[in-house]
Amino acid sequence: MQTDEQQLIARILDGHAEEFGYFLERYGPEAFTLVSRLVPQQQDAEELTQDAFVRAYNRLETFGGRSSFGTWICRIAYTTAVSWLRRKRIKYLSIEDKPYLTDTEVDETLNDESRIDDLHQAIAKLKPDEQMLLQLYYYDNRPVADIAYILDVEAGNIAIRLYRIRRKLYLLMKHEHKR
Repeated sequence: MQTDEQQLIARILDGHAEEFGYFLERYGPEAFTLVSRLVPQQQDAEELTQDAFVRAYNRLETFGGRSSFGTWICRIAYTTAVSWLRRKRIKYLSIEDKPYLTDTEVDETLNDESRIDDLHQAIAKLKPDEQMLLQLYYYDNRPVADIAYILDVEAGNIAIRLYRIRRKLYLLMKHEHKR
C-alpha cells in the first residue's frame, strides 16, 4: 500500500493535483477523529482538519516515507489542533511541587470503576497533548513509534509521560472528590 501511495504522491507532484482526493477520503475520517478529540466544537474540528490537509498538500514534497502517510497526516492534524488551542490560551493543571504519590495509591484510584465519571472529567482537564497520548496509547493501541512521531517526541519519553499523566489524573480526581 505504501508503495502505491508513494507512486500516487509522485503523480500529484507531477501535476495531477486532483488525485490528492484519495488521501482526503482515505485518511480524512482518522484525522478528523484525532482533531475532534482535542477540539470539542465540530465546526472547529472540521475546519482544522481541512487546514491540516491543505498543509499536507502544500508540503507534500517533504513527505519522505519515514512513516506511513496516515501517521504523517495525523501528525500534521495534531500540530494544527494544538497550535489552535495554544492561541486560545487555555490554562491547565501542573503537577510540579505536588506530594509524592505511590504507584499503588494512583493505581487504586484510577482503576476504581465506581469513579469512572471522575476519571473522564479528569481526562477532559488534561492538556491536549496529554489527552492525545492517552487516546493513542490506551484506546487506539497505536505503536509507540507512531505515537512518538505524531506527538513529535522521543519514543523513550512515552512511558515517562504516561507515568506523569497517571499521577496528574489521580490528583485531578482527588481534587474533584473533595468538592
